[in-house]
Amino acid sequence: MDLGIKDRVAIVTGGSKGIGLAAAAELGRAGAKILLAARGEADLDDAAERLRADGVQVAAHVADAAKAEDVDAIYEAAVAAFGRVDIAVCSAGGGHGPLRTFDWEEWVRLYELNVLSAVALAMRCVPEMRERGWGRIVFVGSTSGREADARWAAYGAAKAALLHAAKSLSLGYSKHGVLVNCVLPGLTRTEGVLAGYQAQAERLGVTADDVEQRMLELQPIAMGRAGESVEVADAIAFLCSERASWIAGASLLVDGGTIRVTP
Repeated sequence: MDLGIKDRVAIVTGGSKGIGLAAAAELGRAGAKILLAARGEADLDDAAERLRADGVQVAAHVADAAKAEDVDAIYEAAVAAFGRVDIAVCSAGGGHGPLRTFDWEEWVRLYELNVLSAVALAMRCVPEMRERGWGRIVFVGSTSGREADARWAAYGAAKAALLHAAKSLSLGYSKHGVLVNCVLPGLTRTEGVLAGYQAQAERLGVTADDVEQRMLELQPIAMGRAGESVEVADAIAFLCSERASWIAGASLLVDGGTIRVTP
C-alpha cells in the first residue's frame, strides 16, 4: 500500500529503540524524512545509522522530550534538517508507579514524560501544520490508559490523560487538516521489556521465558502472545498516512485482544 507520505517530514521521539525506532523505520520505508529524538546519544546514533543503511533520510537530535526547552529544540532541529514538519510521532514514555507506596515526584515525572512531552511537541507543530492544511500527530499510549491496574497506577493514569489530550487536540484541529490519533499497544516485546524480563529472571532464578509466561498469565492476551514493535509501528505508519484521511481522535488498540470491553 502506498501511504502517500513520500518526502513528508516526521519527528519521532523516543526514537532510538522499541516502538519509536520501529515507527521511524516504517515511515522511512514509505519515503518520509525522519528526525529521530531520544535522550541517549550512543543509542540514538546507532539507530540513525541503522536507518541510513536502509536508505532512510534521517537526522538525529539528542533531547529529553519531557523538557520544554528540548521540545523547541527538537522541532527546530527538524526544520533545520528538512525545512518543515508534517508528522509527529510522540513515542517517548514509560514508567511504572505501582500503588504499594505513593511518590509525588514520581507521579509528576511520569505525567511530564508520558503526557506533557507529547502535548508540547504537538502544540509546537500544530501552527504550521494548520497553515499548510495537512498534518499527522500520533501519540503512543497504552492499554494501561484504558484498563486500570494497581501495578502501573501512575503510568496508567498518565496514559489515560494522554488519550483525553489527543481527543481534545483532534476536536480543535481536525477541520484544519491536522489529524491527531493514539495507538494503544498492549504488552510489546521492546528492548526495555525484554531487559526487564531478564533482570527479573536473574533475581528469581528462572528463565526470561518463564517471566514472560507469567506476565501473559497476569494479563491474558486473546492471541496468546505479546506483540512485536513492528506490529505497533505498522499501525502508526497507517495513521500518519494519506490512507487515514478520515480518522481523527481515534484510540486504536494494537494489543492482540488484551482489552475485552467495548469503549
